Amino acid sequence: MKLKQTFASFPLAALLAACSAGAGQGDTLPAGKALYDSFVYTVHVPRADDDGGMVNPILPGCYPDPSICRVDSDYYIINSSFAFYPGVPIWHSTDLLHWERLGYVLNRPSQLSFSDGLRISGGIYASDIKYNPHNKLFYMITTNVDGVGTMYVTTDDPKKGEWSDPVRLPEVGGIDPGFLFDTDGKAYIVNNDAPAGEPLYEGHRAIWIREFDWRAGCVKGAQRVIINGGVDISKHPIWIEGPHLYHINGRYYLMAAEGGTGDEHSEVVFSAGSPYGPFKPCAVNPILTQRDLPADRPHPVTCAGHADLVETPWGDWYAVFLAVRPYHGGHDVMGRETFMLPVTWEEGQPVILPAGSVINYQNRPLAPTPLWTADGLSDEAFFIRSPREAFFTIDESGRLELDARDVALDSGKQPSVIGRWITNNVFEAETALLFNPQSADDFAGIALFHNDGSNIRFGKTHDGQGKPCLKLIAYSNGELYTEISVPLSKREAKRKLWLKVSGDEVVNYTFSYTFNPDAGWRQAGSPIPADLLSTHTSGGFTGTMAGIYATATGNE
Repeated sequence: MKLKQTFASFPLAALLAACSAGAGQGDTLPAGKALYDSFVYTVHVPRADDDGGMVNPILPGCYPDPSICRVDSDYYIINSSFAFYPGVPIWHSTDLLHWERLGYVLNRPSQLSFSDGLRISGGIYASDIKYNPHNKLFYMITTNVDGVGTMYVTTDDPKKGEWSDPVRLPEVGGIDPGFLFDTDGKAYIVNNDAPAGEPLYEGHRAIWIREFDWRAGCVKGAQRVIINGGVDISKHPIWIEGPHLYHINGRYYLMAAEGGTGDEHSEVVFSAGSPYGPFKPCAVNPILTQRDLPADRPHPVTCAGHADLVETPWGDWYAVFLAVRPYHGGHDVMGRETFMLPVTWEEGQPVILPAGSVINYQNRPLAPTPLWTADGLSDEAFFIRSPREAFFTIDESGRLELDARDVALDSGKQPSVIGRWITNNVFEAETALLFNPQSADDFAGIALFHNDGSNIRFGKTHDGQGKPCLKLIAYSNGELYTEISVPLSKREAKRKLWLKVSGDEVVNYTFSYTFNPDAGWRQAGSPIPADLLSTHTSGGFTGTMAGIYATATGNE
């Protein structure tokens, strides 16, 4: 499903209109427009020896907080999407090994609309996908933490890409709601929220439960606390969250993350004879963590937790969970990714990973992947916050014309940006464009984006004297790190320009340009350390987006 189709309900038909043909020379391209031939993302790493088994992460790139469900032989995973639009990426598999992107659950403005100023790590938090066999509908429940709060949508078939408009559940506070559709026809929602009384310490949270009337589409009855603090409240456990409730072999299991989403992250599990408890910690806890391993181990995977369980038709169990691949000193630029491991049952409880066991990962290559084609944007493509107007068109030859609107990348608004997540430290992203800047505030090129204050831009603009140039500008936490200017002749300013960013094993970003790829590339400035965009430096919950960006003054 291409975004060109996904946005069919967008109120402005121009979003899907064809780009005007004939804009083939720089001196005929209108001011305020940037014309891109393509944007291609590639990962050049050796393919690891593969025995056909599971390769972790199963979803490389910023795909955190995974939730999974199965109906017959079809498996579905969804992830958090924060302040990016569309919201809640969704994947499909029939074997748990190969995952196909189905697009996004929240793919139209009536389902998701972000206001200007929304923090990048706000918006859509951990979502849950479950199937209700009693009405044969799939449910996705989530929290728009800076907007309408808890809400859910439904569909009869996730492959169609057509989910309902949201139904709000204002009674469900906090974050991370999850469904259980029980065998007796009842349903429940569990979620993280503040404890019943005054918090006893920083990070003291609780897991609540309430009944959900799926026939009426609303909650009913009083809410109750079923987990207070965590496994052992006397030890002041922090941030019990991401709960999932299961009914397995006559027992109820409540699984949740504990310890925060940093290096102390873990997954714990409780059991009870009733969905309302009392829930007791299982004998083995935590059932997943990497916090007990040496910090200086090679090729570490950290922050493992926030898991969900699924059973195969043959009675085997698996868990999906988030984890991080840092490259040094706790720095990472992919953010939290989706991993999967088999689950064993010990003493009547699930165990994802025995204590002290190491999670391994494999860097996987990716063939050249375009961000768009003549058929529309790729399924990987997304925007920064919600578009309120059409700002790009794609013509029949696959060229994309981007409106260089008067919205800067660091404005906290919805700039003219289209991007995708990087999936490996070693990658290349390349584009070719035509653009006629009219002032030093006009800019078109490529961008790496972690948040409004931490990003890198490389493209065509004017210098302070009104002369055309290339500029490489890097910011971290709102502070300028570097600004490199490369003068362009009048002739060069009118020619098509190729731009490229390359990530390397040292985890630096090198920016290059050319007017003829066959004649070689020229490097602009020195490599820029990826640390500038890492979560360790810039905070937040996301990875790094790579994409195209354009802006021009006076072009609304």
